Amino acid sequence: MRRLVVAFAILLIPASLHGLSSSDKPREQAAAQVTVRARRPGCSVDIDGRGLGKTNDHGLLVMPDVEPGDHYLHLRCPGGKVKAFFISPRSGENLTLDGNKAEEDSNPQANPAIGPAQAGIQLSQLVQQGVQLRARGKVEEAVEHLRAALKLDAGNSDLHRELGITFLLGKDWKRARVEMLEAIRLDPTDADAYNGLGYALEKMGDLNEAVKQYRMATRLDPADSTYRTHYFDILSKLAQDKAKKK
Repeated sequence: MRRLVVAFAILLIPASLHGLSSSDKPREQAAAQVTVRARRPGCSVDIDGRGLGKTNDHGLLVMPDVEPGDHYLHLRCPGGKVKAFFISPRSGENLTLDGNKAEEDSNPQANPAIGPAQAGIQLSQLVQQGVQLRARGKVEEAVEHLRAALKLDAGNSDLHRELGITFLLGKDWKRARVEMLEAIRLDPTDADAYNGLGYALEKMGDLNEAVKQYRMATRLDPADSTYRTHYFDILSKLAQDKAKKK
Protein backbone atom coordinates (compact mmCIF):
# COMPACT_ATOMS: atom_id res chain seq x y z
CA MET A 1 0.00 0.00 0.00
CA ARG A 2 3.06 2.30 0.38
CA ARG A 3 3.16 3.46 -3.24
CA LEU A 4 -0.60 3.92 -3.49
CA VAL A 5 -0.47 7.70 -3.52
CA VAL A 6 1.95 8.01 -6.43
CA ALA A 7 -0.82 7.94 -9.03
CA PHE A 8 -2.53 10.93 -7.44
CA ALA A 9 0.33 12.96 -6.02
CA ILE A 10 2.28 15.94 -7.26
CA LEU A 11 5.66 14.39 -6.58
CA LEU A 12 7.88 17.40 -7.29
CA ILE A 13 7.72 20.75 -5.58
CA PRO A 14 6.60 23.22 -8.24
CA ALA A 15 9.32 25.59 -9.43
CA SER A 16 7.02 28.51 -8.60
CA LEU A 17 7.32 27.63 -4.91
CA HIS A 18 10.88 28.86 -4.92
CA GLY A 19 9.65 32.43 -5.26
CA LEU A 20 7.39 32.40 -2.22
CA SER A 21 8.16 34.92 0.50
CA SER A 22 8.79 33.86 4.10
CA SER A 23 5.90 34.11 6.54
CA ASP A 24 6.09 36.55 9.41
CA LYS A 25 8.05 35.40 12.42
CA PRO A 26 5.59 33.76 14.83
CA ARG A 27 5.25 35.00 18.38
CA GLU A 28 7.21 33.03 20.93
CA GLN A 29 5.10 30.46 22.78
CA ALA A 30 5.59 28.80 26.14
CA ALA A 31 7.11 25.34 25.90
CA ALA A 32 4.99 22.25 26.46
CA GLN A 33 5.89 19.36 28.74
CA VAL A 34 5.61 15.83 27.37
CA THR A 35 5.80 12.76 29.61
CA VAL A 36 6.27 9.33 28.07
CA ARG A 37 5.04 6.30 30.00
CA ALA A 38 6.70 3.30 28.39
CA ARG A 39 6.29 0.93 31.37
CA ARG A 40 9.86 -0.22 30.74
CA PRO A 41 13.23 1.31 31.64
CA GLY A 42 15.87 2.18 29.08
CA CYS A 43 13.50 3.03 26.22
CA SER A 44 14.99 5.65 23.86
CA VAL A 45 12.79 8.61 22.93
CA ASP A 46 13.26 11.09 20.12
CA ILE A 47 11.08 13.83 18.70
CA ASP A 48 11.44 14.56 14.98
CA GLY A 49 14.67 12.59 14.95
CA ARG A 50 16.29 14.46 17.87
CA GLY A 51 17.20 12.15 20.72
CA LEU A 52 15.86 13.38 24.07
CA GLY A 53 16.83 10.60 26.46
CA LYS A 54 15.69 7.29 27.88
CA THR A 55 12.97 6.23 30.27
CA ASN A 56 14.01 5.82 33.91
CA ASP A 57 13.67 2.78 36.18
CA HIS A 58 9.93 3.43 36.36
CA GLY A 59 9.54 3.56 32.58
CA LEU A 60 9.09 7.35 32.54
CA LEU A 61 10.74 10.18 30.66
CA VAL A 62 9.74 13.81 31.25
CA MET A 63 10.60 16.35 28.54
CA PRO A 64 9.87 19.85 29.88
CA ASP A 65 10.83 21.95 26.85
CA VAL A 66 8.95 20.65 23.81
CA GLU A 67 8.05 23.26 21.22
CA PRO A 68 4.26 23.57 20.77
CA GLY A 69 2.91 22.21 17.50
CA ASP A 70 3.04 19.03 15.44
CA HIS A 71 5.72 16.41 16.09
CA TYR A 72 6.41 12.72 15.62
CA LEU A 73 7.63 11.02 18.77
CA HIS A 74 9.53 7.74 18.36
CA LEU A 75 9.88 5.20 21.13
CA ARG A 76 12.28 2.26 21.00
CA CYS A 77 12.47 -0.14 23.93
CA PRO A 78 15.28 -2.71 24.25
CA GLY A 79 14.61 -5.62 21.90
CA GLY A 80 11.54 -3.96 20.39
CA LYS A 81 10.62 -2.12 17.22
CA VAL A 82 10.35 1.63 16.86
CA LYS A 83 6.88 2.96 17.72
CA ALA A 84 5.89 6.27 16.14
CA PHE A 85 3.24 8.58 17.60
CA PHE A 86 1.87 11.86 16.31
CA ILE A 87 1.60 14.54 19.01
CA SER A 88 0.59 18.19 18.83
CA PRO A 89 1.00 19.76 22.28
CA ARG A 90 -0.33 23.26 22.89
CA SER A 91 1.61 26.10 24.45
CA GLY A 92 2.12 25.41 28.17
CA GLU A 93 0.35 22.04 28.02
CA ASN A 94 1.40 19.02 30.10
CA LEU A 95 0.91 16.06 27.77
CA THR A 96 1.24 12.45 28.90
CA LEU A 97 1.73 9.72 26.30
CA ASP A 98 1.03 6.09 27.13
CA GLY A 99 3.34 4.28 24.73
CA ASN A 100 1.37 1.03 24.65
CA LYS A 101 -2.11 2.51 24.48
CA ALA A 102 -1.15 5.12 21.90
CA GLU A 103 0.20 2.46 19.56
CA GLU A 104 -2.99 0.43 19.86
CA ASP A 105 -5.16 3.49 19.19
CA SER A 106 -3.17 4.41 16.07
CA ASN A 107 -3.20 0.90 14.63
CA PRO A 108 -6.03 0.37 12.09
CA GLN A 109 -5.55 -3.39 12.35
CA ALA A 110 -6.86 -3.15 15.91
CA ASN A 111 -10.24 -2.03 14.55
CA PRO A 112 -12.09 -5.11 13.28
CA ALA A 113 -14.83 -2.90 11.80
CA ILE A 114 -12.48 -1.90 8.97
CA GLY A 115 -11.19 -4.73 6.80
CA PRO A 116 -8.09 -4.41 4.59
CA ALA A 117 -10.12 -4.02 1.39
CA GLN A 118 -12.34 -1.30 2.83
CA ALA A 119 -9.36 0.48 4.34
CA GLY A 120 -7.62 0.44 0.96
CA ILE A 121 -10.64 1.97 -0.78
CA GLN A 122 -10.99 4.66 1.90
CA LEU A 123 -7.29 5.43 1.71
CA SER A 124 -7.38 5.85 -2.07
CA GLN A 125 -10.41 8.12 -1.90
CA LEU A 126 -9.00 10.29 0.89
CA VAL A 127 -5.69 10.79 -0.92
CA GLN A 128 -7.33 11.59 -4.24
CA GLN A 129 -9.69 14.08 -2.61
CA GLY A 130 -6.86 15.61 -0.58
CA VAL A 131 -4.67 16.23 -3.62
CA GLN A 132 -7.61 17.64 -5.57
CA LEU A 133 -8.40 20.04 -2.70
CA ARG A 134 -4.76 21.07 -2.56
CA ALA A 135 -4.75 21.79 -6.30
CA ARG A 136 -7.73 24.11 -5.75
CA GLY A 137 -5.90 25.98 -3.01
CA LYS A 138 -7.95 24.51 -0.15
CA VAL A 139 -4.94 23.68 1.97
CA GLU A 140 -6.60 23.12 5.34
CA GLU A 141 -9.21 20.79 3.85
CA ALA A 142 -6.47 18.92 2.02
CA VAL A 143 -4.59 18.51 5.31
CA GLU A 144 -7.69 17.05 6.96
CA HIS A 145 -8.05 14.44 4.22
CA LEU A 146 -4.39 13.47 4.27
CA ARG A 147 -4.40 13.24 8.08
CA ALA A 148 -7.40 10.93 7.85
CA ALA A 149 -5.51 8.81 5.30
CA LEU A 150 -2.54 8.56 7.68
CA LYS A 151 -4.82 7.10 10.34
CA LEU A 152 -5.33 4.21 7.94
CA ASP A 153 -1.66 3.86 6.96
CA ALA A 154 0.60 5.77 9.38
CA GLY A 155 3.73 4.11 8.02
CA ASN A 156 3.21 5.31 4.44
CA SER A 157 6.13 7.59 3.58
CA ASP A 158 4.35 8.89 0.47
CA LEU A 159 1.50 10.23 2.59
CA HIS A 160 3.88 12.06 4.92
CA ARG A 161 5.67 13.59 1.95
CA GLU A 162 2.42 14.69 0.34
CA LEU A 163 1.28 16.23 3.62
CA GLY A 164 4.63 18.00 3.77
CA ILE A 165 4.15 19.38 0.25
CA THR A 166 0.70 20.58 1.28
CA PHE A 167 2.19 22.48 4.21
CA LEU A 168 4.82 23.98 1.90
CA LEU A 169 2.06 25.28 -0.35
CA GLY A 170 0.43 26.79 2.75
CA LYS A 171 3.77 28.35 3.80
CA ASP A 172 3.67 26.40 7.06
CA TRP A 173 7.39 25.67 7.08
CA LYS A 174 7.66 24.05 10.52
CA ARG A 175 4.92 21.51 9.90
CA ALA A 176 6.32 20.82 6.44
CA ARG A 177 9.71 20.10 8.01
CA VAL A 178 8.17 17.63 10.48
CA GLU A 179 6.34 15.69 7.77
CA MET A 180 9.35 15.56 5.47
CA LEU A 181 11.52 14.26 8.32
CA GLU A 182 9.01 11.49 8.97
CA ALA A 183 8.83 10.62 5.27
CA ILE A 184 12.62 10.31 5.19
CA ARG A 185 12.67 8.19 8.34
CA LEU A 186 10.29 5.77 6.65
CA ASP A 187 12.02 5.91 3.26
CA PRO A 188 15.61 7.20 3.32
CA THR A 189 15.74 7.04 -0.50
CA ASP A 190 12.91 9.54 -1.07
CA ALA A 191 14.58 12.35 -3.02
CA ASP A 192 11.37 14.41 -3.10
CA ALA A 193 11.23 14.42 0.69
CA TYR A 194 14.85 15.60 0.99
CA ASN A 195 14.09 18.36 -1.51
CA GLY A 196 10.99 19.37 0.43
CA LEU A 197 12.87 19.30 3.71
CA GLY A 198 15.58 21.49 2.22
CA TYR A 199 13.00 24.01 1.06
CA ALA A 200 11.31 24.14 4.48
CA LEU A 201 14.66 24.63 6.23
CA GLU A 202 15.64 27.32 3.75
CA LYS A 203 12.46 29.28 4.44
CA MET A 204 13.09 28.87 8.18
CA GLY A 205 16.50 30.48 7.69
CA ASP A 206 18.63 27.38 8.26
CA LEU A 207 20.61 27.56 5.02
CA ASN A 208 23.50 25.36 6.13
CA GLU A 209 21.18 22.47 6.95
CA ALA A 210 19.05 23.11 3.88
CA VAL A 211 22.01 22.73 1.55
CA LYS A 212 22.68 19.27 2.99
CA GLN A 213 19.15 18.17 2.16
CA TYR A 214 19.27 19.59 -1.38
CA ARG A 215 22.61 17.86 -1.88
CA MET A 216 21.12 14.54 -0.78
CA ALA A 217 18.15 14.95 -3.14
CA THR A 218 20.55 15.61 -6.00
CA ARG A 219 22.64 12.56 -5.13
CA LEU A 220 19.59 10.33 -4.99
CA ASP A 221 18.22 11.58 -8.32
CA PRO A 222 20.96 13.44 -10.26
CA ALA A 223 18.82 13.58 -13.40
CA ASP A 224 16.20 15.83 -11.79
CA SER A 225 16.78 19.45 -12.79
CA THR A 226 14.56 20.81 -9.99
CA TYR A 227 16.82 19.40 -7.30
CA ARG A 228 19.94 20.76 -9.01
CA THR A 229 18.37 24.20 -9.35
CA HIS A 230 17.50 24.35 -5.65
CA TYR A 231 20.96 23.08 -4.71
CA PHE A 232 22.91 25.57 -6.84
CA ASP A 233 20.61 28.46 -5.84
CA ILE A 234 21.25 27.91 -2.15
CA LEU A 235 24.99 27.49 -2.72
CA SER A 236 24.88 30.91 -4.37
CA LYS A 237 23.01 32.36 -1.37
CA LEU A 238 25.56 30.95 1.04
CA ALA A 239 28.41 32.36 -1.03
CA GLN A 240 26.75 35.79 -1.06
CA ASP A 241 26.21 35.70 2.70
CA LYS A 242 29.85 34.73 3.23
CA ALA A 243 31.04 37.58 0.98
CA LYS A 244 28.93 40.12 2.93
CA LYS A 245 30.55 39.07 6.21
CA LYS A 246 34.06 39.71 4.92
